[in-house]
Amino acid sequence: MENIDEYIWQRRIHHGVRQQKGTVPFPESVKVGLDFNAALERKEKLDPGLLTNAVMLELCAFAKTVTQSEMYFLLEMLDFNFDLGVDLDNDQQYYEYARRAHNKIKVVKDQIRMKTHQRNKDKFSLPDISFLVKIIANEHPGRYYPKRNKMVDTSVLTGGSRKTAEPQKTEISEDTSMVKIPGGLRVKARSYPYCEDLGVSVFVRPEDAPKDKLDPNPLTNGVMLELLEFSRGLCGTQNRIVHDLIKQNFGTKSDTNLFSLQLPKLLERKNACFRTNDSEAFQKETYEIKTLEPKPRKRKAPDYHNLEELVASKRRKR
Repeated sequence: MENIDEYIWQRRIHHGVRQQKGTVPFPESVKVGLDFNAALERKEKLDPGLLTNAVMLELCAFAKTVTQSEMYFLLEMLDFNFDLGVDLDNDQQYYEYARRAHNKIKVVKDQIRMKTHQRNKDKFSLPDISFLVKIIANEHPGRYYPKRNKMVDTSVLTGGSRKTAEPQKTEISEDTSMVKIPGGLRVKARSYPYCEDLGVSVFVRPEDAPKDKLDPNPLTNGVMLELLEFSRGLCGTQNRIVHDLIKQNFGTKSDTNLFSLQLPKLLERKNACFRTNDSEAFQKETYEIKTLEPKPRKRKAPDYHNLEELVASKRRKR
């Protein structure tokens, strides 16, 4: 059975390549042998000189796509557990269903927070797929919707450290629960009660897909809120994802606060390269990882004058 951290990064890789073009995602990173599964501790680190601006921009693009995948993580879990009737190969149907289900549960969450009529045990109605198909059929042909790259080869993103990696020992079980921490998830003692009661699994393993999917009619707000929480944990944060990948591949701990300041400057320099030669030079330039070094405490020089006064004062008191 796979460990929890590896599962998280596998799902991130699966969705993080969504906007890539061509069969090889993040080609500059693949070229230098970078591994996108930060759950595997890489023994043989890469030379920091291989971390160019081009590689760093690809890491940022990957992290940004993952953090914007909340509704896709949610739909993935819904489709794994329930018979939705959604054609997942149809990009427009896939996108519209994910967007509507995601928006609806976010509204419900706000209503529950505001203590309105919505409750966790109330029924949650998923989008009507037949109605959605009719809407899509009547839409303007030129309407924009995101298209996924279905030809991408994700295996090239995890081959760099498999032979020299040590996965963590924590394993997944259906009784395991996770909660969000900055940049990911961690194991928690209790499980997701609403999902458990309905028999819903938050872990999507395509090879273990149930033959008989659940009826979506008993679905409640509580189940959807737990799936939403899990989805947000899978997304993580952009800074933390980049930090973990740099640490795993190059053995260097970047400072997330400094990175937040560096990234806009990096993008600004990229956009300022109008000529091909300038762009190529910028891409090949080694990216400088900045870290916060702890400042040594300065010892105060002893004030011998005051010390003499203190000794003299004590002698007088005696």
